Amino acid sequence: MRGTQKTVQATRKLMEAPKRLLEEEDINDILPDLCAKCQQHCEGFVHLTCGRGAQHINTDIEINEMINEINKNDILNLLIVEKGSTAKMMILTLDLHEPPEILYTRTHVNELIKDLETDYYERYEFEDLQKMIIEDRRLRINYWVSKITHKPIEKFKNPNLLNQNEKVDRKDIKNPYFTLMRHLPISLHMERTKVVEKDT
Repeated sequence: MRGTQKTVQATRKLMEAPKRLLEEEDINDILPDLCAKCQQHCEGFVHLTCGRGAQHINTDIEINEMINEINKNDILNLLIVEKGSTAKMMILTLDLHEPPEILYTRTHVNELIKDLETDYYERYEFEDLQKMIIEDRRLRINYWVSKITHKPIEKFKNPNLLNQNEKVDRKDIKNPYFTLMRHLPISLHMERTKVVEKDT
């Protein structure tokens, strides 16, 4: 009987998750019946799902925890290259809050993606946006580690260590989108080069 109970419990674990979230096509079917506020939410927001059958919506707290964990691992990887065996001790004592100068505003994001091509409807290719964001994030983490170690980014042993992306050839100077010809994050680059928005 015990063996049977274990088999039943294991089978239950593998069963499909109960459907609690609507699929996109289901939302499109009921969209006209929703109030204006709900329609705006469905059109303007996306939720990150996870768990069995992707039936759990991540909360802001969960997303922030994931971000903190990813940042911590990336910083540790760079510190190991720069500081060796002391890196693991350093990471335990660090305050891992992003430096305020690398927190982007809407203006910084607009400047970051302004050279990317769009289609007729001014929509971006997801892959293009992804490449650009990943490359710029590498510069942000490099800058963050340079602040921790008090070492200029230009003297890093391996500035390309993070976010290895086979689709991006960082030595290709002819590719203006994804070979970012700067060492600083876009916020600091704009400040240093005095990039300002045109008065419309």
